[in-house]
Amino acid sequence: MKELIDYKNIRKIGLVARLNTDLSSEILILQNIFNKRGIELLLEKNCILSSNEINKKKLVCSGFELDELFQSCDFIISLGGDGTLISLCRKANEYKKALLGIHAGRLGFLTGLVIQEAQGFFDEFFSGNFLVEEPFLLDLSLKDKNGNLLEKTAFNDVVFSRLQDYSMAHIEVFRDGKLFNEYYGDGLIVASAAGSTAYNLSVNGPIIYTLSEVFLLSPICAHSLTQRPIVLPRGFELEIKAKECSFFIDGREQLFAKDYASIKLSLSEKRARLIYPQNRDYFQILKEKLSWGN
Repeated sequence: MKELIDYKNIRKIGLVARLNTDLSSEILILQNIFNKRGIELLLEKNCILSSNEINKKKLVCSGFELDELFQSCDFIISLGGDGTLISLCRKANEYKKALLGIHAGRLGFLTGLVIQEAQGFFDEFFSGNFLVEEPFLLDLSLKDKNGNLLEKTAFNDVVFSRLQDYSMAHIEVFRDGKLFNEYYGDGLIVASAAGSTAYNLSVNGPIIYTLSEVFLLSPICAHSLTQRPIVLPRGFELEIKAKECSFFIDGREQLFAKDYASIKLSLSEKRARLIYPQNRDYFQILKEKLSWGN
């Protein structure tokens, strides 16, 4: 949906780079591309701290807080791997801004561009030749023991895990007040369609096309062989009771089930906005990354 981005009137582009990695050369390439078009590249403050060569190469040296970038820029570049991109998705949704992932990581299902392709991509981009994909997020509704409500979103998944290595997780899932399923094992993954190629893949969960309006539950090392992943449609709201478990939002934010009287999950109406080259082929990416046919 290209109409979401006014590509003819871009003035400022923000950049967030993978932490603890010197990506000065990549940043310099991008700055040169944008300078020729009269576009300002604004760097998140940690880009400055991580890039030892920034001053030597005379890059823009003003680092910005993340909220400042999203407020000021037309869109944001994530320079790193999928993890860097995912870490920005909730903030991007908050400010209704799009993200462009440039790959400087390992696997890269989501980051659709490498720095060597940047010049050609932006030549096409500023001519209107690009894609915007909008995968759905997950909604997480938490009520603490005092009745306070906390709303969060996840791009990939919410993962429930046992607290102790020697213990077994006991996770109950309810729908409309009725017991939907009960899991014993190491934990449970609740994943979006986009998150189906993340942790879910490692527990033999299904791969789901990124833009599908579904989410899935995949048990982790289930005690019963009859427990299998299940795909659920929009409209299902699940309440999860997880004894002796913590849960992680997109692998970054850890919370503890014991702190909440209610934990509810569903497919969100909210979407991420991800910019890709015009020729992006999701299934070809799967074939290459997963070595299908080899």
